[in-house]
Amino acid sequence: MVYKESGEESESPHILSFYSLRNMSSSSSSRPAPTLDTLPFLPASLIINYLDIDSLYCLADTARVFKEFIEDLKIRTDGYNISIRKGGYEMSLPAVNYTHYYSERDTDYLIDSMLQDYKDFMSLLPRNIDFLRVDPNLNGHFHRFDQECTVLSIGGHPIEYYGQKMEDCSSKDLDVLLNSVNFRRGLALNGPKPLITENQKIFDIDWLQIRNGTWITSEFLKKLKNKIVFLMDTDALTEEQFNQYLKDLKSGSIDNQNLQVIGFSRGTLWNKAAILNGLDATRGAVDQIYKVADFDKRIRAELFLPKVSSDGEIKIEESFDFTRDDGVKVSVEFSGKTVRIYIWNQNQEKKVTNKRGHPEDTNGPAAKKSC
Repeated sequence: MVYKESGEESESPHILSFYSLRNMSSSSSSRPAPTLDTLPFLPASLIINYLDIDSLYCLADTARVFKEFIEDLKIRTDGYNISIRKGGYEMSLPAVNYTHYYSERDTDYLIDSMLQDYKDFMSLLPRNIDFLRVDPNLNGHFHRFDQECTVLSIGGHPIEYYGQKMEDCSSKDLDVLLNSVNFRRGLALNGPKPLITENQKIFDIDWLQIRNGTWITSEFLKKLKNKIVFLMDTDALTEEQFNQYLKDLKSGSIDNQNLQVIGFSRGTLWNKAAILNGLDATRGAVDQIYKVADFDKRIRAELFLPKVSSDGEIKIEESFDFTRDDGVKVSVEFSGKTVRIYIWNQNQEKKVTNKRGHPEDTNGPAAKKSC
């Protein structure tokens, strides 16, 4: 927050009005003038609701009574989003359209400032970190990130790093960060260079996204225990390997009872016939609605899923369906250079009733066997 010298306009009119309110006097009466800290809770809370986050922070810093009052209001801000890279960071509260920027060339001082700012904001508005993005170029400082967050994202799309020199981030470096940060729901390994790791934590996290997945093998796929997976740039996987993955999924050879949706993308189109060979797949119904179980809106922080509604519904416009040996339907959707597989877990489906009183599965009927 920037303030100007006395006699000039202030860039914080709300704070100025509070100081005026606190210090005003009445010329017509000897009664003490009302101040913010003597106002009843309701009118004071209405006034404070007009303040932005910077103004709240400055107000809380002027007197303990203001800090305690703001804390008692329990202002809804949801979680923090923090993104740090060489040269600067931003800390935001998207729910209230607030973002704090800071620039600094010295990396140690930059991280010190980020940690202190987060501590200061947390003292007033204690919220979780929903989304933490860390630049791979900070690999020499990964040990300093011991935060807890919902989604950890490492790096970004290659276009974000255009013209920049990228340092190599080894599996050993990456393991330092993965072991330091407690990411509770999601992990995105974005690059721009391949981020190669087989750290055990990546196989068990609910949501996993990997860019630059040219290093991913069919053996790697068998280790996944995640619920939602999106693997990009998987050009090293052949149609035959993909087909074998689906056959293992059908027979139960792949031990992942958590899997809901897994997607693959690459630079060239997929051969549908080769991928579906031997699966007894049939063309599915048009515009099937798949419901993501245990849907959390924070999953939208990265490309874990395709376009999804506010309550976790995905429209599958066209697919090829087959039935696993345990009776669960599987849909394979081809969309350009992306293939996604949906597991319709019938045991967890919610039942709804139509006008005639017949129960229907919200996730649609099981796939028909082909002749």
